[in-house]
Amino acid sequence: MSQPHMFGEADLTKALSDSGAKLSRRVSAYLMGGCAMTFMGRKVATRDIDVVFGSPDDAKEFTNALSQLGFASVKSLTGPYATMGTFAVVEDSRGMRFDIFDRQVCKALELSTGMKSRARPYRTFGSLQVHLMAPEDIFLFKGITEREADLDDMRILAEVGLEWKTIEAECLSQKRSGRWAYMLGTKLMELHRKFDIAPPIIKTLMGHADMDLLVYAFGKVIGDQEIPFKEIARIINEKYGYKKSWTRKQLGLLAAKDFVRKRRQDRDDLYSMTASGLSRASAT
Repeated sequence: MSQPHMFGEADLTKALSDSGAKLSRRVSAYLMGGCAMTFMGRKVATRDIDVVFGSPDDAKEFTNALSQLGFASVKSLTGPYATMGTFAVVEDSRGMRFDIFDRQVCKALELSTGMKSRARPYRTFGSLQVHLMAPEDIFLFKGITEREADLDDMRILAEVGLEWKTIEAECLSQKRSGRWAYMLGTKLMELHRKFDIAPPIIKTLMGHADMDLLVYAFGKVIGDQEIPFKEIARIINEKYGYKKSWTRKQLGLLAAKDFVRKRRQDRDDLYSMTASGLSRASAT
């Protein structure tokens, strides 16, 4: 099987310059992934150009510009590419591919205000204003994909140096953060096993993911009612096989985080979900 064609800085610059000349109005694009790393000098070449826009109109305008240059929609996406939630995937006769996203990447992370503020203005190509996403945000995007090649790029970014707390804060600020924290934490453990790189945020991410799962599980049991402990313990035992002691300990953890509320009535402990608990359970 032949290796995919890789494109260096000159090819990437020409593609962006040509597309910028075809735009009918000014558009801001945020580059992430291998293309951004190539412009940063951290990769020699890439095949895919991952780009995210702040609106569907901008994504559509850019896609139309590429179509005028001979880029055609890729109809049959396979593997992880089939589930990335792109606005469009287009490719030219050489195999240069643009993965175009509208605000949300891989049906997961959203282009946030923080990401935009950390992005570095790179160049303006005609009507196309190109920004390079910060290395921390590129690392985060790559940390929640299923593409094997992304782990090598994460290694490169980590070896150069990253602000780990920035990655942690952005991940935990995203909607459905528990899911992304678990995916990123799992990827970081793989990074540690394969390359002996030990990111200091793994414990926090996995702890957040565990708490998210806990809130979800107890939210399904308690819902918007007030339920006696013995009833909660019975349901938890039937559904998950855990004993009363485990259930009481987890409820204590949830109460300490203000996700559940405890009230004593006669000899019973009654539990209900707080507003923040219900909100987090429904968002998971």
